[in-house]
Amino acid sequence: ISTYVDFAYQKAMQLAAAEAGGADGPINQLRSVVATLDFHLLIENLRAEKRADAEAQVTETIETLARAGADFIVVTSGTTSTLTGPARECIKLPFLDLAGSCFKPKPPPSPIGLLATGYTVKAGQFGAAAATKLIVPKDKTQQRTDQAIFGDLVRGNPGRTSIDIFREALAELAAAGAKSIILGNTDLTLVADELKK
Repeated sequence: ISTYVDFAYQKAMQLAAAEAGGADGPINQLRSVVATLDFHLLIENLRAEKRADAEAQVTETIETLARAGADFIVVTSGTTSTLTGPARECIKLPFLDLAGSCFKPKPPPSPIGLLATGYTVKAGQFGAAAATKLIVPKDKTQQRTDQAIFGDLVRGNPGRTSIDIFREALAELAAAGAKSIILGNTDLTLVADELKK
């Protein structure tokens, strides 16, 4: 399942695989089936508390992937992965998502902070995968984080104000004792280098 910004990630994956393996590398052996869902509508459904409609969107997209011959499903969006429950019940393919992948081959140092959308934080999938309680932003900070993620980060054009909001959230998590922090929203990778400064 892919939001429109995932094109950049797919391209980076292809370039890395080609560099590592040449013409006979893994990218030439792995068939990709990609489906893009209307992320704007997904967020509108969530904001309007129409979770069932959002889950139906995700299920329809996963059914499209299954019909196209996918052998497994990769969910690259933290928020979207919170909506895969109904699809997992009716589509018998393996699912890979951010939360499960985050702790393999070994978990990051604890205590662990989580910076993600409020939907992802509330769903608890990262905590379940970590088998521990995570440090999360305070309510007001989470609201500001959501506004920054859904306001301009998902459009691929984060402004200085959004970056400052993310930095403040990271500082809050560190002050609460986090020794490592998971960027539990795919789009946060767009500003990860900036946040390290």
